[in-house]
Amino acid sequence: MPRLFLIRHGEPELKGTLLGRRDPGLSAEGRIAAGAAMAGIDAAVAYVSPLRRARETAAFLPPGIRRIITGGLIEIGLGEWEGLEWREVEARWPDVARRKLERWFDVPAPGGETWPRVVARAARVIERIRAGPFPAAVVAHLGINSAIIAQLTGSDPRMCVQGYCEILTYDI
Repeated sequence: MPRLFLIRHGEPELKGTLLGRRDPGLSAEGRIAAGAAMAGIDAAVAYVSPLRRARETAAFLPPGIRRIITGGLIEIGLGEWEGLEWREVEARWPDVARRKLERWFDVPAPGGETWPRVVARAARVIERIRAGPFPAAVVAHLGINSAIIAQLTGSDPRMCVQGYCEILTYDI
């Protein structure tokens, strides 16, 4: 059965803020964790988000794995919230922040990407992966990985938990 390794990037150097499409690299701890986590991956191809934290994580994959940078794996766009701490979001947009907490996937950030657009991007990526080769890896972000997991398993994306450098394995 074709195998997919779904990997979240390592810890970014910017902490405590909503990153979305901001483009920091990995922290020192993130590089160490990526080196340890990626060493055991055996894949023919890795599909990688174009954001720096994902590309730097994928750089630790073993040699010989073909890397394909794909915009479909970029993190969900958080619009005006990118780079802010949650307390700043609550102070500037109290009503939107409250609604977001109540219905996370139904309420986009101001100027941000909607969840249906993320789901559509994830579907296109899955279609590309299913064409092979296998085994395949994805190195991306919690938001887009949640959409991929929900489509592969039928699970609720709100239940998705994936730590930095965590590798989830699926037979597809």
